[in-house]
Amino acid sequence: MFEFSLSIFSCLIIYFINKYRKKISKKTKLIDNPDKIRKLHKKSTPLLGGTMIFSSFLLINLYLIFFQNLNLSVFIIFVICFCCFLLGLIDDIKKISYKFKFFILSVIFFVFISLEPNLQINKIYFTTLNKEFYLNHISIPFTILCLLLLTNAINLIDGMDGLCILISIIILAWIQLIFQNTDYLNIVLIISLFYVLYLNLKKNIFLGDSGTLFLGSFIGLNIILKYNFEISNIHYSVENIFIALMLPGIDMLRVFFSRVFIMKQNPFLSDRTHLHHLLIAYGFNKFTILTIFLILILLPILLDFFTSFKSIYIILLFVLFYFIIILKLKKLSPR
Repeated sequence: MFEFSLSIFSCLIIYFINKYRKKISKKTKLIDNPDKIRKLHKKSTPLLGGTMIFSSFLLINLYLIFFQNLNLSVFIIFVICFCCFLLGLIDDIKKISYKFKFFILSVIFFVFISLEPNLQINKIYFTTLNKEFYLNHISIPFTILCLLLLTNAINLIDGMDGLCILISIIILAWIQLIFQNTDYLNIVLIISLFYVLYLNLKKNIFLGDSGTLFLGSFIGLNIILKYNFEISNIHYSVENIFIALMLPGIDMLRVFFSRVFIMKQNPFLSDRTHLHHLLIAYGFNKFTILTIFLILILLPILLDFFTSFKSIYIILLFVLFYFIIILKLKKLSPR
């Protein structure tokens, strides 16, 4: 009942932010203007998607503070996500350098993760090797690296209307289904994301760095927390987690490798070589591209969940299929 009420309140907040989006974006300077180079949208668009999603997240945490016992892990997740959202908000307004953003993210993760062992990756289990590895003194650096990679991958996938939000919904839904210690209040956030997805597809708002940094950190921290609780009960493998996250992850690593070793340029400089950019260049429309991504993400998850195929075989087949698609798109002449 409380979850339903929170969902209604969250959607109402998003509704009013959307209703007054032009006034809010004008006063806050949260506007994305087209440049006809990378930003090919036709009109200036409010960067309020992150604010909408974070408002739901804030409402959920206020409910936890006043009506339930808010444990240390959940509180630290809230603080980290708030800091990441704020950093993204500043970037949306001021356009800070990638070096500064990367440094601040690292500091945020280090300071707060050091306070809570439940948010640290202390041990990992590989089903392929049937072996568990304890990370010991490298636990915190490894956790920070994983969070930075995931946050950056989520940030880079936000290059087309609806794409980042759709992927985030799928991953959050996967978290809800796969882990036993389900937090039903996360469903409120998923419902809010569907509303923001609708507004994003209508081009009312863009997600902005505030949204991508918040979603990346929230997803990563949730997986770590739930993984740490689950691994004490069952051997849940990193291969299963990798399957759910591998599309944005592999796409980011491929682009970074290409920029560094082939194009000999800064890996953090923006270009249009991500999978969604190649699909756009070939001439696919927005909804076709979203459908392709939906299939590419869901199919490995469903194979992993409902079949007896080994996780490593699913990963290898997907990686091979992904690179075949990339090579085909690069070979075919765009429209």
